[in-house]
Amino acid sequence: MRRSFRRRTHGAARGLAGAARTAAVVLASATLLATPASLSAASDSSIPVAGAFVYPVGDELDFTKCHEGEAYGFYISDGYLKRRGKKKQRVHYGSDFAQGRGGATIRAIASGVVVVADANALIKVNRKQQLRLPVVENGKRVYKQSTRLRTVYKWRTGWGNYVVVRHRLPSGETVHSLYGHMAPRSMLVKRGDIVAAGQPLGKVGRTGRASSAHLHLEIRKSIPHDPDDVVIEDGEDADEPPTPEERSYSQLSTVDPVAFLEQHVRRYEDLDPGSWQSRYALAACRDGIVTADRSKFEPDQSMTRGEYYRALLLTFRLGTPFTTKTWESTVNAMVDSEILDAAGAHDPRASDPISRSEALEILMRCLDRHQARARNLSAIDGLQMSRDFNREFASEDAAVEAEAKAKSLANADTAARQRAEWARVARVRKWAQTAGKTTTVKVKRVEAAKPVPVLDPGFGAIAQSKKSISRAESCLLLATALRLGSERYSALERAASRVADSG
Repeated sequence: MRRSFRRRTHGAARGLAGAARTAAVVLASATLLATPASLSAASDSSIPVAGAFVYPVGDELDFTKCHEGEAYGFYISDGYLKRRGKKKQRVHYGSDFAQGRGGATIRAIASGVVVVADANALIKVNRKQQLRLPVVENGKRVYKQSTRLRTVYKWRTGWGNYVVVRHRLPSGETVHSLYGHMAPRSMLVKRGDIVAAGQPLGKVGRTGRASSAHLHLEIRKSIPHDPDDVVIEDGEDADEPPTPEERSYSQLSTVDPVAFLEQHVRRYEDLDPGSWQSRYALAACRDGIVTADRSKFEPDQSMTRGEYYRALLLTFRLGTPFTTKTWESTVNAMVDSEILDAAGAHDPRASDPISRSEALEILMRCLDRHQARARNLSAIDGLQMSRDFNREFASEDAAVEAEAKAKSLANADTAARQRAEWARVARVRKWAQTAGKTTTVKVKRVEAAKPVPVLDPGFGAIAQSKKSISRAESCLLLATALRLGSERYSALERAASRVADSG
């Protein structure tokens, strides 16, 4: 269910009121579109670029099919710009995805930053209630009107529990996506969080003005409407004033969500689902690091120098999206970042292929001075990444041996921490016994150490290889340069250090 809130100024008598409302709307819009307070201006470069998109429910590439672990796909139960109400006075500015039940996972359609996360949309308010109460006047019983306050619960917005994510496209354009009617206590993000494409946000529910469980998805571009024409969708009561979130979000220009996603969701015919090439190519495209034709990725095609430099600029945030528009500006940005020497930097052509060893050397220079950032690539499991890296650049046997070594080192680390904990308890008990005191000290549970990826075989092989690096291999190589969790160094830096020490 939805409502539409529309106000227009008419005549000179309402001129001042219109101006005041315009100023309020502009101020509220700035609140939504500005960077969240938890993200300072200096860290704005950490906001990822939204490359390839995914569907928010169902299969990531086809919402009509079920997602892994779910039993049903979705269908469009209410389309974009559908008219509602007895007089068709309300317009549906989103698309409703339903499957006849709630509880399915809602995922971010692309990388971005959360600007609104309203997980407690059901609020308590006081409403006036008119009553007729009997009183006695001049010996006669009469009824008089009286007013009392009644406490009721209402939805702050018709969206119920909802999330708004701001996305930055590779072109520099900004779009917002809204996910409405989330189930109670299912929201997994908060304002200021940076999310990756496909990252869970919550569960499908029917909070707000919804007659059944479904996801209400809106996509809006940062092209404001006429400020004197404020349209609020999914509100509750026409006589209730819109909230600041409603006002600001309503100023953005709407687009058809299904048509938008159909244009931006990538389906590559030459990538086998579940293959290592698909794993890293799709992640790199969703991070906006690598671009490709809509139908083909060409994973085995040699990576050109221009494509690789552009990927490094975006991965390490060495410039703005406009820096990668021309070959000259790309090379200048690499020189300014002290990655390339000014002498001879412009000699190679953008279309020249780049070898594996040179790609690794330039990547290591970037790691010496900057930190890599990519939400989707960094979400890939570390052991899976190391297995793929060693298998592709070294051999299957080397990959198995490196994985066994990583697990052995993790087990040894866990055993050492357990021995340290037992030694601590023994010292405390011995001290208590010597002092004639009683103690209740217990052995604390030691969490098992997670295996740290070992890339040594693949690193040694790629460092000596003059073979041109392919597009899929470059995506895999960039994934190894990302910090894993809270580790200070990337798996690639660790491998470089071990190989250098052994040499």
